[in-house]
Amino acid sequence: MVAFGRLAVLGLAASAEALSLIPSLNNIFGSNVPSVVDGPKIIHTFPSNDDERPIPGNSPIIQCDAQTPQLLDLQKVVIDPNPPAKGQNLTFVAEGVLKQAVTDGAYVEVDVRYGFIRLIHQTYDLCDEVHNVDLECPIKKGAQTISKSVAIPEEVPPGKYLVVARAYSKEDVLITCLTASVEFPPN
Repeated sequence: MVAFGRLAVLGLAASAEALSLIPSLNNIFGSNVPSVVDGPKIIHTFPSNDDERPIPGNSPIIQCDAQTPQLLDLQKVVIDPNPPAKGQNLTFVAEGVLKQAVTDGAYVEVDVRYGFIRLIHQTYDLCDEVHNVDLECPIKKGAQTISKSVAIPEEVPPGKYLVVARAYSKEDVLITCLTASVEFPPN
């Protein structure tokens, strides 16, 4: 479970120009919106489709909270293999432009679900996690390209994993919101 969390944060750090979503969350990002029925109303546990923006490239990563101003303009994310596969290395390259520097105190909130079961709901220090993608705080304003390769454990249980990661500055300004869905088939 912790490996999933680290992979998601690493991915956020990488794809979000130093903030993608890979550190701890087995490269699982989603575009589907699972909901929980609570009486007559529906509670969305992930961003709704009308507030999402696809990110160019061949990855399952989607920008969530797209109508909210974000400090990171993520321009492209490419992953290989796509879809991610158990027991293989996952390589991704992310390109983006950061509108202002990211300093100590920035953080990322990560949710990982296996179907409707919450596996992880944790907050990570973003500056601690960006070391996993060969960056360090402060992350300078401007264009950046990040490339990273991580191993996906063979032991990942089959099923659909949904990830949402929201990164914030020290001042609680949204850096980026990323979501993805990855399904690992049975062996």
